[in-house]
Parts: sequence; structure tokens; C-alpha cells
Amino acid sequence: MKKLVSLVLALAMLLSLTAAFAEDEVVTLKVSSIWSAETEANRKPMLKTIEEFEAAYPNIKLEVEWYEANAWKETGETLALSDSLPDVFYWNAGGVLWNLVGSGDILALNDYLTPEIMDRMEPGLLADMTFNEGKIYQLPYTKAASMLYCNTELFDKYSVKIPETWDELIAAIETFKANGVTPMTVGGADQWPTNMYTDIIALRFAGDEACRAAYYKTEGATFMTQDWIDGMAAFKQLIDLGAFPEDAASLTRDESEVPYFAGEIPMYVHGQWFSGSLSPEMQQKVKAVKFPAVGKGYDNQYMGGAAEGFSVAAYTEHPDEAFIACQFFAENLSKNGYIAGAGLPAWKYDFSGIEGLNPVMAQIKEATSTADSMLLWGNTALTGEDATLIGDTVYDVLTGEITPEQWCEDMETIFE
Repeated sequence: MKKLVSLVLALAMLLSLTAAFAEDEVVTLKVSSIWSAETEANRKPMLKTIEEFEAAYPNIKLEVEWYEANAWKETGETLALSDSLPDVFYWNAGGVLWNLVGSGDILALNDYLTPEIMDRMEPGLLADMTFNEGKIYQLPYTKAASMLYCNTELFDKYSVKIPETWDELIAAIETFKANGVTPMTVGGADQWPTNMYTDIIALRFAGDEACRAAYYKTEGATFMTQDWIDGMAAFKQLIDLGAFPEDAASLTRDESEVPYFAGEIPMYVHGQWFSGSLSPEMQQKVKAVKFPAVGKGYDNQYMGGAAEGFSVAAYTEHPDEAFIACQFFAENLSKNGYIAGAGLPAWKYDFSGIEGLNPVMAQIKEATSTADSMLLWGNTALTGEDATLIGDTVYDVLTGEITPEQWCEDMETIFE
């Protein structure tokens, strides 16, 4: 009996030591981040989030690889083919996420999401991250919104009213052009910045219901309506008026923003993260407003929503630790990003008493708080060749290769 008791005690001690060792064991996680450029609004918030994580979880070592956004999408898709995605990685929501869900590359997070965690998230943000009968595959770190960024200094200089309607937008463009000022900018070479313009214009003409149906290829949806044609024709009107730089089609997103940062361009349509790239001086000059109304009644609808977040690879060797990192990045980048002016918070946080908040981001937060709806961008909701098609065809409209009607005809092929 004594030998048995001694054996039990020895085993208990061994288990205790093993548990203690496990608690001290260092786990290494590979993490991807898309904010490689120093000018990226989310780079500093992400660096701060990583620093906070390492302080909170000293036993989880992070190996972070930084990518440019377009490069990471291509790299991530290649890594997925060989089951080599990082343990925790950034990815877009919607159709782009569904591709990886369908190929079995992403871990469903439901078992880890306690009611307490769910309650800390802003409501209604998981729709485009949830598939397969309620399985959640991603956690958002921001709520996105396309805005019209207006340099008030230039508006005041030329006595131009910040536009609230399409006619006022056209009048503003004509006034700036008459004074030798390029009214707007866009990085056509990267394609997706041009989609920022066409998506919000289409939303103003066709409305959330029709756009959502088309982007998600709902039965009966079509691009061959007068509203879609009018929307693309309105974008073509901006081109014909000379609203964009002459070389817009060959400019990258970064190149196109240089003159805006220099205070030379009065208007720019881009996501909420752009406010975080503004210098403190520019933040005092820029006002972010919703895109002008066109008289269709859809003027309080926004492009954006929960368009991106963090996911866990299905084949990670450390799923528990990977979830901890995924959830930590989502929640804390949400906080740090808003404080830095890089994004709208997707998680609940009391920002009262925090000094130095980006005034432009605060404008966006207030404007979108009463939004009628928020819709993912077309190139995010669509997948694969369809997402490529919407970028290619919008580029062709920008360069004059096709007409608005031809764009609608080309996009109609996604339903075949």
C-alpha cells in the first residue's frame, strides 16, 4: 500500500512539474501583417498591438512577416495551396474569405468565442465572416467606410462649397479645373482604388439591395439596369471633366496620394484608414464627408462594413494560442487603430479622456454611426475571376477602352 501511495504521489508530482513546464514553454506563432510601408496608417497601431501582446503573453513568441496588401493576397493564396498559411493572418472578408473557407484553410472560431468576448464586439459585423450555417471564421479589427476627403483650405481659397449633391460635386470640379487645380486623385494602376469611386457611385444610383444582390450573385440579380448604367456613366462623367490626373491610370495608390498629402488636390474618395495617413497639420485642413447624393434616396448608405480581419489557419499546431493572438490582435488593433486615426473601432471601448484623437476619424465615426446600411466593396464581396473582372473592367472604363454600357454587359457574365 505504501508503495502504491508513493507511486501515486510521484506521478502527481511529475504531472505537476509537467504542467509547470508547459506553462513556461514558449510557443512560436507565425503572423502576417499587410502594413509593410512606413506610410501605412495601421503600421504603428499594429506595432503597438504586437508590443502589448508580447508583454501580456511572454510565453507566445511572434514571428511577424510584413507584406504590401496586393503582394500578401497573392502570397497568401499560394501558401494556401500547400497548407502553409501562417498561424494567424490578415485576410479580407466576404467572398475572398469564403475561398479559403471552402478550401479548408481556416479554423472556425465558435468554440473559443465566449458570450463575454462576443459582447465586446460591435453588433452586426460578423455577417461577411460567417459561413457554413453559423460558423465564424474571422474576427474584425475595424469597421470600414468609403468617404470623400475634402481639403477645406483649397475649398476656401477658391470659394467652393463642399458638395452634398452630385450637381454640387460637378460644380466644384469645374471651378477647380478653371483655376488650374486637379480636383481629385486615384491610383488606377492598382485598380482597387478606382473601385472605391465606382462602388460608392453605383450605391448612390442603384442602392444597397441591388448592389448587394449583384455582388453576392443572388438569383435574379443583374447589372443590366438603368441605375447601374447611370452609375457608371456618372463615373465616366468625372473622367470626361478631367477630375483625375491625366496619368491616373498609370499611378499606384501611393503615387496618387502624394499630391493630396502636399495639399495640391482638394478631393479624394478612399477608405477610413486614409485619415490615419494624414499629418497632424493636414488633419486640421481635411473634412471627411459622405459621398454626395444623386437624388435616388440612397444618400445615407456606405460602402465598407467589416471588410477585413484576422483568421487562424486550420492546420496550425497551436490552435489555442493562435486564437488568443487572433482575438488580441482584432480587439487591440481596433483600439489602437482608432486612437491613431487608422480605422473605425469594431470593438467596444471607452475613448473618453483620450487626448490627441484624430479629428478626421472622429468625423467618420460620427457620420457612420447613423448609417442606413454598410456594404462590402464589390471586389471584396466577389471572388476569384469575378473579383478580377470588376477591377479589370473598371480600369477599362477609366482608360476609355469600354463604355458604361459595355461595363454592365461584361459584369453580367458573372451570372453565367
